[in-house]
Amino acid sequence: MYPYHRGPRIDVLIVSLHLAGLSSLVGAINFARTNKNMPVLEMKGERAELYVLRIRVTAVLLIISIPVLGGGITIILFDRNFNTTFFDPAGGGDPVLFQHLF
Repeated sequence: MYPYHRGPRIDVLIVSLHLAGLSSLVGAINFARTNKNMPVLEMKGERAELYVLRIRVTAVLLIISIPVLGGGITIILFDRNFNTTFFDPAGGGDPVLFQHLF
Protein backbone atom coordinates (compact mmCIF):
# COMPACT_ATOMS: atom_id res chain seq x y z
CA MET A 1 0.00 0.00 0.00
CA TYR A 2 2.83 2.42 0.87
CA PRO A 3 5.67 1.71 -1.57
CA TYR A 4 7.96 4.47 -0.25
CA HIS A 5 6.96 5.73 3.20
CA ARG A 6 5.29 3.40 5.64
CA GLY A 7 3.45 4.34 8.80
CA PRO A 8 1.57 7.42 9.88
CA ARG A 9 4.48 9.88 9.61
CA ILE A 10 3.51 11.29 6.22
CA ASP A 11 -0.17 11.44 7.18
CA VAL A 12 0.71 13.50 10.25
CA LEU A 13 2.85 15.73 8.04
CA ILE A 14 -0.06 16.23 5.61
CA VAL A 15 -2.44 17.13 8.43
CA SER A 16 0.10 19.56 9.88
CA LEU A 17 0.49 21.17 6.44
CA HIS A 18 -3.30 21.55 6.33
CA LEU A 19 -3.22 23.32 9.70
CA ALA A 20 -0.35 25.58 8.61
CA GLY A 21 -2.21 26.46 5.43
CA LEU A 22 -5.39 27.16 7.35
CA SER A 23 -3.58 29.49 9.74
CA SER A 24 -1.92 31.30 6.81
CA LEU A 25 -5.29 31.68 5.10
CA VAL A 26 -6.97 33.07 8.22
CA GLY A 27 -4.07 35.47 8.77
CA ALA A 28 -4.25 36.66 5.17
CA ILE A 29 -8.00 37.24 5.45
CA ASN A 30 -7.38 39.14 8.68
CA PHE A 31 -4.81 41.43 7.02
CA ALA A 32 -7.00 41.97 3.95
CA ARG A 33 -10.07 42.88 6.02
CA THR A 34 -8.05 45.14 8.30
CA ASN A 35 -6.63 47.02 5.31
CA LYS A 36 -10.11 47.36 3.83
CA ASN A 37 -12.01 48.34 6.99
CA MET A 38 -9.46 50.63 8.66
CA PRO A 39 -7.84 52.78 5.96
CA VAL A 40 -6.00 55.98 6.75
CA LEU A 41 -7.81 58.76 4.93
CA GLU A 42 -4.67 60.42 3.60
CA MET A 43 -3.24 57.14 2.30
CA LYS A 44 -5.45 55.75 -0.45
CA GLY A 45 -4.47 54.51 -3.86
CA GLU A 46 -0.93 55.36 -4.90
CA ARG A 47 -0.37 57.47 -1.76
CA ALA A 48 -0.49 54.38 0.47
CA GLU A 49 2.68 53.31 2.19
CA LEU A 50 4.70 50.58 0.58
CA TYR A 51 4.27 48.37 3.65
CA VAL A 52 0.48 48.49 3.40
CA LEU A 53 0.60 47.69 -0.31
CA ARG A 54 2.99 44.78 0.28
CA ILE A 55 0.76 43.34 2.97
CA ARG A 56 -2.29 43.69 0.72
CA VAL A 57 -0.57 41.98 -2.24
CA THR A 58 0.77 39.19 -0.06
CA ALA A 59 -2.66 38.62 1.49
CA VAL A 60 -4.32 38.41 -1.92
CA LEU A 61 -1.69 35.97 -3.20
CA LEU A 62 -2.12 33.78 -0.12
CA ILE A 63 -5.91 33.83 -0.43
CA ILE A 64 -5.60 32.71 -4.05
CA SER A 65 -2.89 30.05 -3.65
CA ILE A 66 -3.47 28.34 -0.29
CA PRO A 67 -6.80 26.65 -1.19
CA VAL A 68 -5.24 25.16 -4.33
CA LEU A 69 -2.29 23.77 -2.37
CA GLY A 70 -4.66 22.46 0.30
CA GLY A 71 -6.66 20.67 -2.37
CA GLY A 72 -3.50 19.07 -3.76
CA ILE A 73 -2.42 17.93 -0.32
CA THR A 74 -5.90 16.52 0.29
CA ILE A 75 -5.65 14.54 -2.95
CA ILE A 76 -2.31 13.10 -1.78
CA LEU A 77 -3.94 12.13 1.53
CA PHE A 78 -6.77 10.40 -0.33
CA ASP A 79 -4.31 8.59 -2.61
CA ARG A 80 -2.41 7.29 0.40
CA ASN A 81 -5.31 6.21 2.61
CA PHE A 82 -8.42 5.63 0.51
CA ASN A 83 -6.89 3.89 -2.55
CA THR A 84 -7.78 6.62 -5.02
CA THR A 85 -5.58 7.16 -8.07
CA PHE A 86 -5.63 10.88 -8.83
CA PHE A 87 -1.91 10.94 -9.65
CA ASP A 88 -1.26 7.28 -10.60
CA PRO A 89 -1.48 6.61 -14.35
CA ALA A 90 -1.94 2.88 -13.70
CA GLY A 91 -5.31 3.62 -12.11
CA GLY A 92 -6.42 6.20 -14.67
CA GLY A 93 -4.95 9.22 -12.89
CA ASP A 94 -3.00 12.08 -14.39
CA PRO A 95 0.60 12.67 -13.25
CA VAL A 96 0.57 16.05 -14.98
CA LEU A 97 -2.12 17.10 -12.47
CA PHE A 98 0.52 16.83 -9.76
CA GLN A 99 2.80 19.16 -11.70
CA HIS A 100 0.00 21.69 -12.19
CA LEU A 101 -1.06 21.69 -8.55
CA PHE A 102 2.43 21.93 -7.06
